[in-house]
Amino acid sequence: MTRRSLLPLLLTPALLAQSQPTFYAAFQDGLEAESRRDWPAAEAAYQRAIHLRPAPAGQIIIYGNNLLKDYYPFVHLARCQLERGRLDAASATLVQSEARGEPSSLREGLQQRLKEARTQPSTQNPKPVGPAAPPASEPAIEKGLPSPAAPLPTNLQAPATPSNPPSDSAPEGSPPLGSAPQASPPRAGDNPPVRSASTPGSSPPSSPEPAAPIRGEGQRQKAWPFLSILGAALLGGSFWAYRRRRERREAESFQEPKHVGSYRIERLLGRGGFASTYLARHDATDTPVALKVLHPYRMDDPEFLERFRQEARLGTMLNHPNLVRLLDPGPESGVPWLAMEYVAGQRLDQALKEEGPLPLARLLAIARQIAAGLAHAHQLGIVHRDLKPGNVILAGDQAKIMDFGISRIMDAQTLTTTYAFLGTPLYAAPEAQLKTHVGPSADLYAFGIMLFEMLVGHTPFRGETPFEILDQHRTQPLPDLAALRPDTPPALVDLIARLCRKDPAKRPNDGEVLAVLREL
Repeated sequence: MTRRSLLPLLLTPALLAQSQPTFYAAFQDGLEAESRRDWPAAEAAYQRAIHLRPAPAGQIIIYGNNLLKDYYPFVHLARCQLERGRLDAASATLVQSEARGEPSSLREGLQQRLKEARTQPSTQNPKPVGPAAPPASEPAIEKGLPSPAAPLPTNLQAPATPSNPPSDSAPEGSPPLGSAPQASPPRAGDNPPVRSASTPGSSPPSSPEPAAPIRGEGQRQKAWPFLSILGAALLGGSFWAYRRRRERREAESFQEPKHVGSYRIERLLGRGGFASTYLARHDATDTPVALKVLHPYRMDDPEFLERFRQEARLGTMLNHPNLVRLLDPGPESGVPWLAMEYVAGQRLDQALKEEGPLPLARLLAIARQIAAGLAHAHQLGIVHRDLKPGNVILAGDQAKIMDFGISRIMDAQTLTTTYAFLGTPLYAAPEAQLKTHVGPSADLYAFGIMLFEMLVGHTPFRGETPFEILDQHRTQPLPDLAALRPDTPPALVDLIARLCRKDPAKRPNDGEVLAVLREL
């Protein structure tokens, strides 16, 4: 085999690897086009997403710690096809949606619309396809051709003469003798000739005699819908059984570790974008820790390995009462893991979900501690990059910032641009969407969004897609906080407005933030 023939084989894995992560971008393009009611563009985008990743899922880790929820491209594609009047394509796509295991609740409305669209033409008396019939006042014969419903002209009828009498054994209206060779008389056992309705001398039958049906044809026509439904059900059932067997095999092949390093694992605490966190205890001291272990499928990703070990190196520098401490950075080689301080408590996002807007006294107590923890990390040159209520844990009256797993040294060289945006859209600073390197001001912007949420009960910018939310962070002003929460002190309203400025250079620094919060 020549070198030229080997080149496509060598390039194929690289090309596939480059195209694989773009399915969610195509899916988001489809959502945006669908919101604009641009059905052709949305259909094309969903088809690209299905080509790159045909398997739907309730949530998919796409980049960093971010999840793509409700990835059900087939129902979206079916809606686009239905809006464009492509009923057969929409029906086939809905069958694929069912076979792929997408929720039936998403298909019910589309199936009902499809059923109504199929029955609509029959209820509106549509015009017949083809040329219209001539008016009754116009002659039925055109260009010398007789009308099918009109009698033949008299000059074309055979005259009845004694030498050519009508016979029961020959069809009436046969040509006169000598005009054409006559057929031989019928023999016994032959089928009797069929009389034509236009034959002179005979009365037309009241209704044409129906042709004898083919044996079993009616039964096959009645059974066809049932067989189609049965085939679709068997196909969907087979696919469902295949998925269940595959999930069981994967669950059996993945076994939770029992012992890692010097720690024995008790139970799973949670899974993130690239690691699982367990409650574990040290063999010698019995100290409880939160043990973070890298996912096995991330072991072949050099960038994730570097980020994980960088987290361990950064964590050893952080020692503050409002930061979750790193107790053991783990090994320098082999399977990466690290042991962190275990804090039993409630995350801030859970508290906001259960309680709604917080009282001012409690809000200020939490805010002062978050600001103090951020100031300590920023003095060491460490930026969190994903500050949000889900990364703040409340243990009694104490608030601690956790998960600096995607933080970076402010002046360190970035690894690659593959994971350039690592934050959460609801709290992302405008510059974090455009640059691979951000400073402490990005954390302070997220802190301002968190303060707004703790006061009002929801974030200031919301939308149907992450791209819509990110665009609002760049372009839209902050809503009027004083009108949404009238009891907010003016100094706090002003601080939040300055923290959420679009230009990072115009935001206050950690010292200013702490000074304002301590005076309130």
